[in-house]
Formats: sequence, C-alpha cells, structure tokens
Amino acid sequence: MKVLVSAYACEPGKGSEPEVGWQWVRQIARFHKTWVITRTNNRDNIEKYLKEYQTDNLRFIYVDIPKWAAFWKKGRRGVHLYYYLWQILALKTALKLRKEIDFDIAHHITFVNMYMTPGLGFGNIPFIWGPVGANPYIPSAFIPFLGISGQKDNVFRYGVRILAKTDMLLADVVSRAKRIIAINNEVKQRFPKVIQKKISNISQNAITPDFIRPTFRKKQNDYLRVLSVGQLVSIKGFPLVLHAFAKHLAYHPLSRLTIVGDGQQRAELESLTKKLNISHAVNFAGQIPRSRVLEIMAESDVFLFPSFEGAGMVVIEAMAKGLPVVCSDFGGPGEYVTHECGIKVPLTSPDEFIEGLAEGLNKLASDSVLYERLSAGALERVRSHYVWDNIGERLNAIYEEVLRER
Repeated sequence: MKVLVSAYACEPGKGSEPEVGWQWVRQIARFHKTWVITRTNNRDNIEKYLKEYQTDNLRFIYVDIPKWAAFWKKGRRGVHLYYYLWQILALKTALKLRKEIDFDIAHHITFVNMYMTPGLGFGNIPFIWGPVGANPYIPSAFIPFLGISGQKDNVFRYGVRILAKTDMLLADVVSRAKRIIAINNEVKQRFPKVIQKKISNISQNAITPDFIRPTFRKKQNDYLRVLSVGQLVSIKGFPLVLHAFAKHLAYHPLSRLTIVGDGQQRAELESLTKKLNISHAVNFAGQIPRSRVLEIMAESDVFLFPSFEGAGMVVIEAMAKGLPVVCSDFGGPGEYVTHECGIKVPLTSPDEFIEGLAEGLNKLASDSVLYERLSAGALERVRSHYVWDNIGERLNAIYEEVLRER
C-alpha cells in the first residue's frame, strides 16, 4: 500500500515520544511504501540514519513554522498552540501530495492525544488515528502531592478536557476515522460505545529484541540501588518517590536513589529531600544522554515509578534490562507491569500508597528469591508483549482490514 503518515515527533535514538514515532514509521515501512510528514528539527538524525541504513520504503517530508512566526514558543510554553499550527501545515502538505500520489491510508501517530485534533484526518484519505493516549484522572486525594506547579497543570489539563468536548472538528475526525488505535483499555472506554467498535488496543511503546538483557539479575546485597527516570513534572509523582524511599531508607540505610531527568519541579524536590533528611542518599542526575541513562539502568537494582501517566516507555525499557518494577497499579505502568515482573501498589490513600511502595522496596532488598523471580519475569513480559515487530504485525493487520473495506 501507499501510506501517508504525520508524525510531529519522530527521531531515532531520542527515546520517549520521538522514539515512538520513529519505531512506528519503521514498522509501517516494513510492509508498505511510506511517506512521513514530520518536523524540520527531526531532520538531522533521520538523514544520518538513512545514510547508514538503506530504507527503500521510507520518504520524509519536513515542515515547520518559521522561527520568526514562533517567537512565543519556549520549551513547553506554547507547545499546544504550536502543535495545532503544525497540524495545519501537515494537512496542507498532505493535500498537495495527494494530487500526485493515490494514497491508500493516512495515519497520524504522534503526538496523539484524544483531546487534540489531527489535521491529517481532513485529507480525504482513509484515516487511521493512533496510538491515541490520555493520562488518567488523578484521584483527588493525591492532588496535594503534585506540588504547587503540578496543581496548576492539573487544573489546566481538566480545562482542556472540558473544552475538547465542544470541539466539533475533533468530533468530525473521530467519526471519519476508519480505525482508532488506543494505547490501553482505559482510553478506549472514554470514547462513546458506538465509536469503541472501531477501536483496537495496541501498546504505544515497545523495544527491539537486541535491547533485552539475556539473563535475569541476581541479588547479592541487602540494600538497593533504586532508579527513577522522567521529566520532573507533577504527573510523574516524584514527591511520592521521595516519601517512599525515605521510609525504605529507615530499614535499609545503605540503599541509594538516583533520579534521572529535569523539569520545573526540581527545586521543590530537592527541598523535599532536605526536609525528609535523605539528601545524602539521593542523587539528582539531571538531563543526561540516553546512552548514560541505559548505563545507569544496568548499574541499578530496582525501578521505582509511581507515575500517574497513561503510558511510560521507560518502564518497558527498565523491564527489558531485568529491573523489577515498583509502581502504581494505575495508568500505563499498571498495565505494563504484572505481579510476575513487579510490585504494583493500588491508589487507596496517599499514606497507604507510600507505605506500599516502601514495603515493595523492602521486600526486594531482603528477599533474593523474589527479586530474581521478578527480574526473570520482567524479561519474559517484554519478550512476549513489547517487541516492535509484534506491534508492526498487529498494525499491518488493521491496515489490511481497512483496505478490504475500501
């Protein structure tokens, strides 16, 4: 088939959303001729990759808003407006390409949020939307743990969701789409029942087989090298990480915590470590190259991730390195992790949740049999559910269904 893709984020070797975009277009190109509309700032790494590896089925078209017209965008400030404007450029580019190429399918893959309208849906090509994601609603009892900046973000997020219900363009795209791909069942259930009939659940994230550690980890010490990775923003739940680690440290004083990432909450979190009297045992590594992140994973014992998000690529990466995961039984992490590869703690009350996270760490520090069983389970979970080629084959089956219907 001839497939037109719009991928706002699409870049090899970057991790997170850019890596998701890159891997999805590679899977599409395994089976079909693929044209990808993406941002200009992704070009250097993409072109470098294409020079090293022959990829006949992939063509890239780079579009972006001129810098002089986007002076107001700085970091995450203005990113939503910028994204909407880029969607208009992507649609304009798609309409131009359609005059020359008879596309069988149009597919929008990143950033895919169920509250933001994809421009490609109006290109008069059989349209597939997804992997569509959205962060779950955070239980009200946990809102104070988001911090001041996080509570502001949460109010904004709720506002966006309310406004999205009045967005007729978004409703039009949802009705036009031949198929919608949801990242998990929680997202699928938010759509009207009549729409759910054309929704398939496929994980947004996966890894390549060579990324998987060949054997499980062995536990030899009664302390832990705990790792937590992510932007230091409210939805990641880092205050909960620190509270839980402080309780664990009281029983295992030689344990150490490394937090990789940076963001608007860093000062708040550093202040909290002092308040909890655990500064000596916590290392804020900041934003570091992906290669170094993977090295730290290899040096760590446990991955701690009480995030409220709907996805969480880094959880799968940690499991692929054989790290047992201690996380919330909620959102993306709660779906990725089973009791065979980690310890999930339900969001009951904040006190019980923090106690549960700490108890999970304590068990892994003191029980080598449990630790090694969960390490082996993490590797098996990734091999059986989160390898990119499996995602590609499921996606190709959806494409074939759409083509038959056409």
